[in-house]
Amino acid sequence: MLRFGRFTIFAATAVAVVGVSAGSAAAHPIAASSAPRPVIHGTGGLRPDIRLPRDGRAAVNAQGIPIQYSGNWSGYIALPKSGKATSFRYVQADYTVPSVNCGVTPNAFSYDWVGLDGDSDSTVEQDGVSGYCVGGSASYFGWYEMYPAGVQVEFYLNAGDAINSSVYYNSSTHVYTLSLTDITSGQTFSVNTTCAATCNNSSAEVITEGYPSGSYDGTSDFGMVHYDTIWVTDSAGHRGELTDTNWNTDESISRDPSDVVDTEPGALYAASVPSSPLLSAFDDQWYNED
Repeated sequence: MLRFGRFTIFAATAVAVVGVSAGSAAAHPIAASSAPRPVIHGTGGLRPDIRLPRDGRAAVNAQGIPIQYSGNWSGYIALPKSGKATSFRYVQADYTVPSVNCGVTPNAFSYDWVGLDGDSDSTVEQDGVSGYCVGGSASYFGWYEMYPAGVQVEFYLNAGDAINSSVYYNSSTHVYTLSLTDITSGQTFSVNTTCAATCNNSSAEVITEGYPSGSYDGTSDFGMVHYDTIWVTDSAGHRGELTDTNWNTDESISRDPSDVVDTEPGALYAASVPSSPLLSAFDDQWYNED
């Protein structure tokens, strides 16, 4: 894995814990865990980006990347560009499962993921890892979500595990392949499935997510998460880093209802090796539960 620094990023949602889910999947069974299994809230799945008004806040970051403010998303988003990318078909990243501090956030959750859609539309096609704090105890698991179903838990894992996850859309078959590998433990899944409605593939993103919900007070304290070896491919087959000139890129900062920053990504870096195509990396940091 390429390394560019240290930080952290994740994403959040609601769901009921299940075993290997429906669809064409290949996965190891859910691993036994000494920690209590989380009682995950709801069945509706991860939320699309909850856009917040700018209200006089900064419009661009120090790198000149436009900033959007969100009630749940923190990370970077590739978006269509006039005369260039119209949609996306692939996104991938490497990262390490961050350790959640349940002494600070005893009843909270965070999700780290890569995916398509959800920024300017209501569908989500994504996979990643999650860290839950339940009564002060931590649980970690790998999962995927394919609209309109909720999050499907595939296996339990540990903080510090090295992860590779990706989402691919095959425009010929209209099949999505959602894949995640825990390089440390060897656990893996790859699910082939279709969108039950209209999925536009209108964005590609690497996100950390969290928010208050039910008995959960907000985003678990994950410290920092570092995403690297990030690349995106648009529908025409052009592959590049997040800031490739074929698409627009937004930074997303998560804020709570009191306008306090919950989680925020650091600068977006490009790897010098390989020289073509360039790959992206960034850190995401936790500041506040919600």
